[in-house]
Amino acid sequence: MNKELIEKWLKIKNSMTPEIKPDKCGLLIIDMQEYQVRKNWTAYKLANSMVPGLLDYFMDQTETIVEPNIKKLVDIFRNNNLKVIYTMYSSFQKEGGDLPARQRALNSLAEQQFHEAVFPHKDHPASRIIDSLRPLESDLVVVKNTSGVFTTTKLEFYLRNMGVEQLFVTGVVTNQCVEGAARTASELGFDVFMIADACAAWSPEIHNNSLQSFALLFGYVMNTEEALARLR
Repeated sequence: MNKELIEKWLKIKNSMTPEIKPDKCGLLIIDMQEYQVRKNWTAYKLANSMVPGLLDYFMDQTETIVEPNIKKLVDIFRNNNLKVIYTMYSSFQKEGGDLPARQRALNSLAEQQFHEAVFPHKDHPASRIIDSLRPLESDLVVVKNTSGVFTTTKLEFYLRNMGVEQLFVTGVVTNQCVEGAARTASELGFDVFMIADACAAWSPEIHNNSLQSFALLFGYVMNTEEALARLR
């Protein structure tokens, strides 16, 4: 019964989706970095050593679905001179001393086993945005050392200066850095649209629950094709 009522509520709420104002839009790409979405870095190796196969679904979704859909959005934003913003989740200090305690603990564990940190320094090759989504000089790249991008950066200030009022949010991981950014942006007064097939989580259940939780109150969820159609 509750499921039906929730679906009814979401249908009503979706009918109130704000009109898209392209000149006020920004595309926010969360943490599409080498170490986050490629298997040859320590994050995957550590998880796989503890629970084999834990991140395989996530990595596959990211490479085959999320990455190409973000690329579609990037292309239309750039072709129309709209704002593209990237975040990078990395440390500012070489040894990662500026990271929160839980990240430092994971780094310590990984360094014992693989002699490499899970959360790398911002200049480490593992921190780079993946090649297919490489930022241009005209794009804004914001480095954060916490999950929440608004917690330790001036992103809100930058967005206000850039005239952004509506955010299309993409990237990884859906229920962690992505939803966190989307919810905070909503509370700061931005219209926020999470793009369902342009972000991924460790399982479809976690992904869908995160999207639904966000859509209940904080903002709106749509797929890439719907976003492209609205932007056009």
